[in-house]
Amino acid sequence: SVIQLGGIGAAAEAQFVTQPAVSIQLKKLEEEVGEKLFVRRGRRIVPTQAGLVLAEHAEGIMTRLDTMSDAVAGLKGLKSGFLRMGNIDAASVYVLPDVYRVFHQKYPRVKIEIIVGDTALLLDALRRGTVELATTTFPIDGGEFQTLPVYRDEMVLVVHPKHVLAGRKRVTIDDVVRTGVITYPPRSLTRRHIERVFIERDLALNATMEIGSPEAIKSLTQAGLGASILPRSIVSAEIARGALRTVPLGEVRFYREIGMVFRNESSLSPPARVFLDMVRKKFGVAASNRTGE
Repeated sequence: SVIQLGGIGAAAEAQFVTQPAVSIQLKKLEEEVGEKLFVRRGRRIVPTQAGLVLAEHAEGIMTRLDTMSDAVAGLKGLKSGFLRMGNIDAASVYVLPDVYRVFHQKYPRVKIEIIVGDTALLLDALRRGTVELATTTFPIDGGEFQTLPVYRDEMVLVVHPKHVLAGRKRVTIDDVVRTGVITYPPRSLTRRHIERVFIERDLALNATMEIGSPEAIKSLTQAGLGASILPRSIVSAEIARGALRTVPLGEVRFYREIGMVFRNESSLSPPARVFLDMVRKKFGVAASNRTGE
């Protein structure tokens, strides 16, 4: 203010302090930096070279503080910021697109960053702080996370229309064991859900091929390379146009539960909290502090 307004008296008035207070602050500042910051020329006080350099840096600091305040205010109002989250493949393609669309329409200046992977990878990303929210297969191990179950996903046995199981009037789970399936890798939670159905019947899943991407499993099944057990949401379009055929297994049913996972809801950023609320409204689920099993 002294430099901008050309004098101690004018600076004191602008800052709503007394003139002696400004003089004392300038003296303390000179002692701290070890350089004289102003010299008198007649009735005027002018900055030294050190004073000009210090003033330039001080102005930069004030500008950055103003920018920081604006950024924080913008984040709170969702006028800026980031939504960083991770999804299993099916969640990105079939479950959350409508929520992302609404979020982007309401908050176009919030950048959405998504990583796609299996549940184990996404939980690790949560631990490292790479993402704030993750959409995974349940249940998850450990009690370090909060969870929000979103929906129960039915899985169906599908084959190419010319597959040997497609032409049978009655198919049993024993037939599936003998034929084998293209399925997820052993560490996948979806694989465990599928295997549990076989184990309950004292049977072992016969995996002829293992691959982590459900889209890849679907493509291999369409190519006639084997049967697969996939979420209905992933294969509904192919079933509708006849590229795949469902094979009923009587009373045998396959399901998996999918939901949101986060470290602590109270510490989520404003964009993450708003997105989580949108998921609740979209799927009609209530708040949950239940930890993973």
